[in-house]
Amino acid sequence: MKYSIIAALCVVGGALFPQAASAQEAERATGPNYQLFLMGDEMALCSSMAWTHCNDTDWLDGTTMRTDRYINLSEAYTTPLLRDELWPVHRRKTRDDVKMALEILYERMRSEVVPERSFQEEFTRRATRHLYDSLSEREWNLIIDHLEMPAPKGKHDTARIKLTKVEAKRQILQAMLEQADKVRASDDMPRIAIAAAGARDPITAVEPFISAFESLGAQVRWLPIDAAVNAAQRTGKCDELDALREQELGTWKRARVFPEQHKQQVAFCKDALQGPKIVDWADAVLIVGNDPGLVRKAFLNPLSQPTDLMTSIYLKMRANKLVVGATSDAMNAMTARSMVASGTSAEALRAGVIAGEAPPFACSKDDSCPRNMNSDSVTYHPLGGVGLFSVATLDGQFSDMGRHGRLLRVAATTNTPVAVGIDTRTALAVNVLNGAFEVLGERGVFFGIGAQQTENAVAATFHYLVAGARGQFTDDGITNVHFAKGEEVVQEPPTTRFLSDRGMVDSLRLLCQERNSFNLIEKEFRLMVAGDESTKRVKAGGECQVTDARIGLSWQPETF
Repeated sequence: MKYSIIAALCVVGGALFPQAASAQEAERATGPNYQLFLMGDEMALCSSMAWTHCNDTDWLDGTTMRTDRYINLSEAYTTPLLRDELWPVHRRKTRDDVKMALEILYERMRSEVVPERSFQEEFTRRATRHLYDSLSEREWNLIIDHLEMPAPKGKHDTARIKLTKVEAKRQILQAMLEQADKVRASDDMPRIAIAAAGARDPITAVEPFISAFESLGAQVRWLPIDAAVNAAQRTGKCDELDALREQELGTWKRARVFPEQHKQQVAFCKDALQGPKIVDWADAVLIVGNDPGLVRKAFLNPLSQPTDLMTSIYLKMRANKLVVGATSDAMNAMTARSMVASGTSAEALRAGVIAGEAPPFACSKDDSCPRNMNSDSVTYHPLGGVGLFSVATLDGQFSDMGRHGRLLRVAATTNTPVAVGIDTRTALAVNVLNGAFEVLGERGVFFGIGAQQTENAVAATFHYLVAGARGQFTDDGITNVHFAKGEEVVQEPPTTRFLSDRGMVDSLRLLCQERNSFNLIEKEFRLMVAGDESTKRVKAGGECQVTDARIGLSWQPETF
């Protein structure tokens, strides 16, 4: 089934949610209330490798758990790293500086084998700090991946959801688990399949999530799909998977570091039916990671058509027999609308947005940015993501990173009527069959409606709802809004910085204090928010919820 057909299945008779015809039909429905969980951040968990996210560390046991990655500074590891073919000609001087830096670090640390945390701490000190700051993300990953030693056999990154510091994350994952439990409505614990399709290093990323859900009693399986596996399946190169990881993921030496998981992925790659079989077994699929482009490449072919695996996920979810969750910027890829891929609000307002692949992160450092792009360029995929959410363009880590400008620019450029931005520590649970939604967690969700633009400005009607609020999507907006009540929203010291911080939602509180408008200025940029007699305003937990207000953002260099 082609991608265009899958997207079209979401629209019947001109309406996105034909199933919402009557309350009686809804009452007769069985299965989960929400089939899609859109999570606004990476959902980092308390684990033995990420103990700083734990509110208790007494449970950690270094003899049975993996607690760090280890770096090897011997020639057997450093020599392959320094090969010419891994470093473009114009970065060979940087390569030589890396070689010298590794020699300095070896002398400093007086050991061939050191924890990664210690290695990075030493690399960022004194003589090598300038070199560290000059490396692109690709180059740093190249170094770490080549120097990483094999993971200890029998030791795993062990996680505990219940010990994760941020209560909202525990609540969101528990809510998803409860919906998965309704799929079969049996006495057995729900079955969860986890795919780290949005992660650069999927094997490392997936392990704590598997452990975390197992700690709650769920039955868990790894769904070992990623961009490299998809490419290998299409081209019949499953035995060359480790090389394809370099090309598709920017990840090196995973077969050496994780030999058992590598074998498992190769076997998965060679059995085209294994993916759909796992989906058929599962009550829920969780997709983790922070790169929406990698999610597209994992589940679609180069023509943006879904793989059989994605088709099986889509059809089972639409049959109300599967719950799907997605985290962080990987969540952006759940849309059937234009997919936000990269960039900052400041660059979106200054230079507009570009239809195309995202530039490499920090590409300005190693001159790897595509022509007419920089590391802040806002890009989007005009054919959308994997098509599970038909209503709106999506963006994660939203208010916390001031992404209003980039999301609304993409929506205005592509004539997308609805744009949804989800804050960190927050999730939007959606019933894809009737459009009902609920905000979960501790912060809020931004709904931009009817975005329009000029050369250096963008404006829209908007709603902002916090955790506990409910409503329903329509073809071009939301309706039946029930505001949240209570004190569940976290209050933080306010800021007026809106280009990369929470200045917009912090200042939104003014609308709940008998103000009808406010203006913020940051550098050469201006943000304006206004309400009128049609704007509803309700406080909740120190935040201000609004519906039918207006927002405008602009770049005005000539006025500063």
